[in-house]
Amino acid sequence: MHVTLPARQQTAAPSFASPPSRRRVVLLLVGPLARAIDWAPLVLVAAFTAGLVSLVRYGEALPGGDALVLMRICGTLLGAAAAFGLVDAMSADLGAAAVPRWVRQALRCLLPGAAAIAIWLAAFSYVLTRLPEGSLFPVGDLLIEVGVCLGIALAAAATAVRLAPGRQAAMAAVVVQLAMVLGTILLPQQVRLWPPTCGFGYWNEAHLFWLAMLPLPYLWLVLAGRDLRR
Repeated sequence: MHVTLPARQQTAAPSFASPPSRRRVVLLLVGPLARAIDWAPLVLVAAFTAGLVSLVRYGEALPGGDALVLMRICGTLLGAAAAFGLVDAMSADLGAAAVPRWVRQALRCLLPGAAAIAIWLAAFSYVLTRLPEGSLFPVGDLLIEVGVCLGIALAAAATAVRLAPGRQAAMAAVVVQLAMVLGTILLPQQVRLWPPTCGFGYWNEAHLFWLAMLPLPYLWLVLAGRDLRR
């Protein structure tokens, strides 16, 4: 009598899924961070910007000097509003996290910062349609001014959130940014950094200075976004 033994079941070796790449982790983090960011200040400033560029001299051509002042006001306010994106309830957390702190902070800078630049460019495009024929209005030079204002606001906020949680950190950044703007406006005419007329007077010299200064707030921002344990 032949006895057939049951076949031995083969046990599959346990499979360990490889951890997701850092790029995928960052992409997965975008959605939750976008929902966590305080967008209210940026929405309010965007509405104010739309009203400002639409209603000033409504129904008339907009003189170049007035348009220049409007775009500078909008750029300063949008930079200040973007600083509220750095307010993070986990900013003082020294425990382990799925991603490094600097990655979270970089996304918190990138998302509202990109939105602020997009709103400013939309306002700039609309202002161009209201200028008299042949007006000089260089977008590159004005973007440098906006980039410096935005960088200072973000860097000041990134520093403040290391010291204090909540909106007071963003408000401190707004104070620093506005102090910088007011301080440079009050400089003597020979070193005027906000020329009142596009392309004339000290325009080129002033914007060479702004261009040289542009990397500094972003270097400050990188240093302020480091892990708190370092």
